[in-house]
Amino acid sequence: MTTKPDFLTNYAPTWGRRRLTPFSRVPATARLGDVWQTAAERGGSRTVTVDRAPDIDPSSPLVRTYAGWAELVDDAAAWLYEAGVREWDRVAIMKSNHLDVALLACAAARLGAVPAQLAWTHPPEFAMPMLARLQQPFLVTDQVRLLQCGLDEHALSTLVKRTIVVDGSDRTDVVSLDDLRGAARATPKLRGLDEPMVITHTSGTTGVPKLVMHSATTAHALSLVEAERWPGAALQAEDTMALADPFCHQRLSTGMLAMATITPTMLMLSDPQSDQALKLIRDHKPTVVETLPNIYLYWEQFAKEASRPFRNVRLYVNSFDAIHTRTIRTFLDATDHKKPIWVQSWSQSEAGAMVIRPYTRKSVAKRGHRPPPTQVLGWPIPGLCKARAVDPETGEKVPAGQVGLIEIKQPGRCLAYVGEQDRHELKTNGFWWNTGDLGVVSKFGAVRLVDREIDRIPGASAIELEDVLLDRLPLTTEVVILPSGGQLPVPVLSTQDDEPLAKADWARATADLPALADPIQIKWDEFPRTATWKIRRVQLREQLLDGASALGIGRWT
Repeated sequence: MTTKPDFLTNYAPTWGRRRLTPFSRVPATARLGDVWQTAAERGGSRTVTVDRAPDIDPSSPLVRTYAGWAELVDDAAAWLYEAGVREWDRVAIMKSNHLDVALLACAAARLGAVPAQLAWTHPPEFAMPMLARLQQPFLVTDQVRLLQCGLDEHALSTLVKRTIVVDGSDRTDVVSLDDLRGAARATPKLRGLDEPMVITHTSGTTGVPKLVMHSATTAHALSLVEAERWPGAALQAEDTMALADPFCHQRLSTGMLAMATITPTMLMLSDPQSDQALKLIRDHKPTVVETLPNIYLYWEQFAKEASRPFRNVRLYVNSFDAIHTRTIRTFLDATDHKKPIWVQSWSQSEAGAMVIRPYTRKSVAKRGHRPPPTQVLGWPIPGLCKARAVDPETGEKVPAGQVGLIEIKQPGRCLAYVGEQDRHELKTNGFWWNTGDLGVVSKFGAVRLVDREIDRIPGASAIELEDVLLDRLPLTTEVVILPSGGQLPVPVLSTQDDEPLAKADWARATADLPALADPIQIKWDEFPRTATWKIRRVQLREQLLDGASALGIGRWT
C-alpha cells in the first residue's frame, strides 16, 4: 500500500450535518467510490445518455442504465489497478470534457486513491505547476493534452509517476489504455469519511487555478442542498434532466451524490456547442436543465427556435456565477409550463452552494432595470449557511447595507488548497471563509453581489452594468466591463453575427449609467475563457488595455 503523502497530512476534518430539517431527503451516499453502484441499486431501468461515446470506451452505446455506467466504473477501476494505482495514490485526470472524467474519478476513489480532476483547457503554464503540486501523481490523459500542455518525455518523467493515455499512443514513456483492458476486477477500498476523497480546482480567472480538496463529509454537507425537497424546485425521479457542466468541476462531485439518490433520467452533455447535444435536448425535451451562466447566454438563440426545445422545462438551475436577467427571461419564455422556476445558486468550488434564490417570470419582467434583480443573489441556505460582509483591510464586520468582502460559514467548506495551504489560511477567519467577492448583506440577510474584489471599478458595479447593457442591447452576446486604473472603465462586447453596434443604440443604452469609455467590439470567441466559460478578465485587460491596472488588491483570489 502506498504511504499517506505529506501533502495530505495537514488538513482539518470538517463536520457534516445529516439533514437540513427532520423531513429532508439526504444523499444516499457521500463517497465517489460507490456513487454509481448506489445509483445502479436505486435507478432501475432509468438511463443516462451522453452526446458522444466515452473516450475510455469509444465503441460503447450513448445510452446506458445506471447499472451499465456502474459496470464501466468497475472496469476503469480494474484498468487503473493494473496500471499500479493503489490506496492514497493521487490520480490526475486531464482529458477532453466528458462524463468519463467523472467516471475515472469514481474509479480511482473506488481503489482508495485520491482523484484530481483537471480541466481540458489548461496551457503548459497552468498544467505543469498543478501537476507539480500533486507530488508525482498517476496521470490519465489523451494525446491532445500531451501536446497542448507541453508534456514531453522529460516533463512527464519529472512531474508524474506514470501516464495512461486513453486514446492510445506510440510513445514509449506512456501506457495505452488498450493495454490495460481485460484486467481482473479490483477489491474496492474506500477512504474514510473525513479523509481526503477528491481534488478539483477553481476556475482560474486570475491565474493558475487552486487545487481544492474535499472529503466525503464535506461533499455530503454540500450535496444536502441538491437532494433537498425544495417546494416546487426539487429534483424528482420522474424528471429528465439535461446537464451541461464541466465534468472536471467540483459541481459534478456533489451533483453525482444527489443524482445517485434520486436517479432521474439524465442527459450528460459534454459539448454545449455541438449539434448532437442540441439534438438530444430537442429529442428528449427535458423537464430540468442545469448549465453555466455563459452557456445559457450562448444558448439564447437556441431557446428561441420555433420548435421550442425547452417547452417541457419546469425548473432551470444555474450555479457558479450570477446569471443575466435577459437570459432568465428568455428561457422562462421558452417553456410552456405554467409556473416555471429558475433557481440561481451562488457557489464556489471551496464551499459549494452558498446563497440561492428562485425567480419566476414576474421576477424578471422589467427590462434594463437598475439594479437588475439577478444582482441580489438571494439568501444563505437556511439551516446550513451564514453570510456577512467585512472590511477588506481590517476583517471587521461592516453594518448591514454597506459594501464589504463577503464571508460565509457552512459545514461543507473544503479541507485545503493542495500545495498552497498558505493561500487557504489567508482566506479563513475562524469558521468564516472569505469568498473574494465584494457585496452587501442587507438587514434581512439578502446578499447583493457588487464585483469580484480584484475586478472592482470605482463608484459602480461591473456586474450591474453588464447585466443592464445586455438587457438593453438585444444584439449583444457578451458584455464585460474592465477596470482601467485611473481611466474610465472600458466596455468590451460582442454581437450576433458580429454585426456592428450602432453608436445611437449605445448612447441610448448608457444615457443614465456612470461614465464609460468607448466600447471595444470583438468576436465572441475572442474572449478568453476558463473551462467554466468565465471570462479571464485579467488576461482580457492585458490583451486590450496595454498597461492598464486593476483597482482590487487580489489578495484572496
